[in-house]
Amino acid sequence: MSIQNCLARLVQANRISQKAADDALALHEGIQGRLYPSMGPASADAAGALEAARVMMQAAQERKLMAAKQAIRQSEIANRMQLHPKGKSTGLMSALVRDNWEGGGATKDAINVESHAESVTKKLLGIMNGTMDKYRSTMAGLRQDTESIWNVVDEIYGVDTGDADAKAAARAFSVTARYAVDRVKREGKPLSVLEDWRLPQSWDAKQVKNIGERTFINDLMTEYEGGNLKVMDKADHGEAPKAAVPGIIANAFNDITIGKGQGSGAGGFSNQLRVFRFENPDTYKRLMQKYGVGSGGLFNTMMGHVQAMAKEIAFVEVLGPNYQQNFDKLLQVARDDDSVRASTIGQKIQRSITMNSPSAVQRTYDALSGRLGAAQSDLIAGIGGGMRNLQTAARLGSATISALPGDSMTAILASNYNNVPAAAVLSRLVTDLTTNRQGVEELARQLNLTAATVLDTAIGTKRFDDEVIGQGITGRLADGLMRVTGINTWTEGLKRAFSMEFMGMIARQTENKFEDLDPIFRGFLDRYGFNSGDWDKLRVSPHIEAEGAKFFDVNGVEDQRLADRLMSAVIDERHFAVVEPDSRIRGAMSAGLQRGTVLGEAVRSATQFKSFPMTYMMTHLMRAMTQGSMSNRAYRTTQLLLTMTMAGAATMQAQSLIAGRDPNDMSKPNFWLESFIRGGGGGMLGDFVNSSVTRGGDGITQYLTGPGPGAVISATGDVAQWIAGKKDVNGKTFAQHVKAWTPGSSLWYTKAATDRLIFDNIQAMIDPNYRQSFNRYERRMKKEFGQSFWWAPGDAFPSRAPNMINIGGR
Repeated sequence: MSIQNCLARLVQANRISQKAADDALALHEGIQGRLYPSMGPASADAAGALEAARVMMQAAQERKLMAAKQAIRQSEIANRMQLHPKGKSTGLMSALVRDNWEGGGATKDAINVESHAESVTKKLLGIMNGTMDKYRSTMAGLRQDTESIWNVVDEIYGVDTGDADAKAAARAFSVTARYAVDRVKREGKPLSVLEDWRLPQSWDAKQVKNIGERTFINDLMTEYEGGNLKVMDKADHGEAPKAAVPGIIANAFNDITIGKGQGSGAGGFSNQLRVFRFENPDTYKRLMQKYGVGSGGLFNTMMGHVQAMAKEIAFVEVLGPNYQQNFDKLLQVARDDDSVRASTIGQKIQRSITMNSPSAVQRTYDALSGRLGAAQSDLIAGIGGGMRNLQTAARLGSATISALPGDSMTAILASNYNNVPAAAVLSRLVTDLTTNRQGVEELARQLNLTAATVLDTAIGTKRFDDEVIGQGITGRLADGLMRVTGINTWTEGLKRAFSMEFMGMIARQTENKFEDLDPIFRGFLDRYGFNSGDWDKLRVSPHIEAEGAKFFDVNGVEDQRLADRLMSAVIDERHFAVVEPDSRIRGAMSAGLQRGTVLGEAVRSATQFKSFPMTYMMTHLMRAMTQGSMSNRAYRTTQLLLTMTMAGAATMQAQSLIAGRDPNDMSKPNFWLESFIRGGGGGMLGDFVNSSVTRGGDGITQYLTGPGPGAVISATGDVAQWIAGKKDVNGKTFAQHVKAWTPGSSLWYTKAATDRLIFDNIQAMIDPNYRQSFNRYERRMKKEFGQSFWWAPGDAFPSRAPNMINIGGR
């Protein structure tokens, strides 16, 4: 009996559905097409039937697991939404990013996709154990081993290159990929047909488009006919029949060039990027070097794949295997609840200010999944992104000077809030950045706290994700400039120091039963929904002993879900130690608009450098003003404002020194008013304020339109007035416009020199009255701010050392 007749009888007997029969027949025909070349029709038919039955049975089991996991995760999040005291919309948001209302005690679970994704990323990097570090770029991205990394490809395919480093890296990458695949499959993600996750495929849309469809199809058909490439059928039919291959390759060209599959989800296990299976390393290298990563992008592609796998694991483990479907259903529930709950103007204002409205949830999901980052137009995205890159390179050179005092204060506040010794955090930071750099990285890998900078990008800190766009010329320029400022090393060092001391504090607390825990630590557990039973499971986990101290080893926790919840909670608290924008803020700063649209790029440019104060308000300020009794809120709010005012004062003094001025007079009320304004999130804007084109009329324009468009408007206006004869464009104005677009012009350790030796000289060459201009500037600074110059405008060399008397107040 033919398989077709057999399937027809099963349908007639109501044993299977017609769709299942059609799928089985299509699968059988696809398998049969592959087997005909090697055996006769009868044998191929029999073998195809057996293989089709095996695949169908496996697929049925996976569908059952997927349906079960999908229902479990949907029920979990729906329950969290129901229990959250601030409504279902806030409850759903808490599953995506850190809950700024801190309702974990009520919902009994506070794990979220974003923090969990970071935790899983660090887990995967820990498995790799630093074996890929050799291939990272150095010297601010100017030097990188882009040749021997291709040996890793050979080793992954089992070709012995004699390169011990490549062999170790290949083994570690393969083990990491297998762990990630097994983990996501356990949660019901179906990967049965396209399971070759050996190496990531990264097709460059621009490169593919430039070479052209005919050449692309010819190259892939040549590889296919030579037995070097297999073409897979994405519709779960295994390897595609030979007759279908040309059409699949043509469709792949269209998908790649229009960016299909990019930005539609986490993407680490997307079948969209698994159509082609390379049979040997040479084929992979030929096609990827011509159509994909080129000769120098393999490292970033491989490490980006690790991040993408981690993010998709996080989505699946929090929201379910089909996380998009679950999210859409739950968002509709949140919208229905919001239409009832937010019935008054006050309630609507509250949920909008705290960024917990259903529209904010949608924006956050889109930012987290990557949809907002997919460009609709490469040209428009390139123009907008290039402008923001240049502004980043020109204006954030002294961000480190603002970060040092600001981050130190937020780390102290976060440490005190959790009973982590703040002095120990700062001491560890200094030690790890100076005498113990290698040792701390080895320990961090054991604790799943590997620094994100191993991913080889300055934006690994996440502080400037929206400021450094792409890897074009301007992107690499901005990336390199941010590296040489030292902001990466500082940020990652502080994040790691806080997290390690937190793990040490947990280890010390494991000696106590739940009822005997330190009240502050007990408060941490309560905030994130841990009960006494959870603590009993956690406290029996073995510790890691190093540097004469004990650290809690999350890898020793038998309950994986419980371990994940704990790491997510620790990362959430670390967000208070080092303030950096999350996907909630990124979604708001983009207004939910995609890159590559005129409006989307305009909004991104207008909000450039504005995410930090928003993040500060959503973390420290909101915690201080909403948690605890009214007297406790008043105390913490006052403490926060005073502490951050001190950080603002330190930032102001440092900015004055690197600009060639003596410190501000701290005895003047205006100094403390400005320090208050610059404290907290505003402190990160200090560099922009000090290096802005003007202190006057253009400031509000730049603030509203963003630094890039504001600078263009200012320059265009000056040129238009000059042409009309209404204004002279003097040397000072010209120098300021040039400075606004010059990368490295605000670099903190060269700022005074570049101001005096470059931009002052530009003014002097154009402006015959430059000396009077310099003198007026000095008098104004003396009159308005009580400051003199230790390296005065127009001088080739400093005239003296800085006068530090003002630091103590006159």
